[in-house]
Amino acid sequence: MERKDKTRLSGKSQLIENDHAMSTLDFGTMEFMKWLMEVETGSKECLIIVKDFFENKYVILFDKNISSSVIVCYRESMPWCITCDTDDCGHVGFAICLKQHYDRNDQIIC
Repeated sequence: MERKDKTRLSGKSQLIENDHAMSTLDFGTMEFMKWLMEVETGSKECLIIVKDFFENKYVILFDKNISSSVIVCYRESMPWCITCDTDDCGHVGFAICLKQHYDRNDQIIC
């Protein structure tokens, strides 16, 4: 049964209702681990592609699951997913891990 008030749900609620693969921070962390392995091995199993990273400003990702670019921006050093309109989706989890990786290595591989 589909909800009739779906247009009133936030982006995060719509992702959860649709069983979206990036609906939690944990899924984003797991996808980041896949992404790290993809960089090393060349496999193409990760759902996320890093398109652009501008330190402490924004991250542009491509989510293969929704076939769309996703922007995670930083507001007062806190990540916020503009696409999902939330701070706790998988895209944010991925962006947090990506920033930590960048902070440790001073470089990013896109």
